Amino acid sequence: MEVESGYKPRTYLEVSSDGKVSTADVVLIHLRSVASREKVLVDLGPRDPSQPWVMFEPETHLQSNVLFHTNYKLLDGFFNRTMHHRRDSDILVLHGFIVGRGRDASFLPPSWRQDPVLFPNKTRRKLAVAFVSNCKDNSGRLQYIRTLKKYARVDVYGRCGGHKCGSSRYAEHAYKPATDPCMRMAGDSYLFYLAFENALCTDYVTEKLYNLLYYPLIPVVLGAANYSALMPPGSYINALHYTPQQLAYKMKYLADHPQEYMKMLEWRRHYQPSTVGGSRVLCDLCVRLHDPHFYHHNIIHDFYGWYVTQANCNATGTVRHQF
Repeated sequence: MEVESGYKPRTYLEVSSDGKVSTADVVLIHLRSVASREKVLVDLGPRDPSQPWVMFEPETHLQSNVLFHTNYKLLDGFFNRTMHHRRDSDILVLHGFIVGRGRDASFLPPSWRQDPVLFPNKTRRKLAVAFVSNCKDNSGRLQYIRTLKKYARVDVYGRCGGHKCGSSRYAEHAYKPATDPCMRMAGDSYLFYLAFENALCTDYVTEKLYNLLYYPLIPVVLGAANYSALMPPGSYINALHYTPQQLAYKMKYLADHPQEYMKMLEWRRHYQPSTVGGSRVLCDLCVRLHDPHFYHHNIIHDFYGWYVTQANCNATGTVRHQF
């Protein structure tokens, strides 16, 4: 199986020892690469109805059609299975995960784990930092940050902010959060990290959540994922539960009360992060390939309904607070 590390148009990934679609156990079709239903059929040749064709896409529908502006309704009845960030997918696309330290972590390959830094730097740290290079504001995160900056200091790095550190980094870029110099700078210099997603869609959470977890700072999240299922209790702040002014007060309070701040870092004694979500996804795919149920007859008749409607995205650009 050959997996492209970056995006290339018309990339179809197939699981086959000889590189022929006809002998592959499964075909992964990168949704962003789909120019049309007809084009895929021409590229892949005659279809074996017993062979699963899997929709593979780590992004939401708000981002995955930026190249071809695909009409997803024309893909009804086209795919058999899904490989996506939604938890009701056949294969779940993760950007990272949390595992118990000690025995649980010992089951991971050595390259998948690195012990997090337990205690903050002794030097005085600034309040909050964010890395934002995608300035399409489907979630309203940029407006939230602009309002938040009226009440608290927030340094924004990347194309959407006034601070620079290295080049923009996306999930497909080769970098290691535990050793990346800019992330090390953030971990050493700030108390809070704004992990704000670019879309508020069901289960959508990206590498933003996991990248800075090696460092002793508190993540402030903004997204539509069920964070309580992803993070240890008391380890993060959900911005949707606060107005920007309330969040500023919350962060300043914790900054002024070190004992309360440190309580939110206690999880690090018992858990540790792993950012090799892409490797784990491929392992999960291999597991499914040995599951007879994966090959049972299954057609996604209403692909538009599953991929777009059921994503429940708030694409208004306005954050709706959940009090």
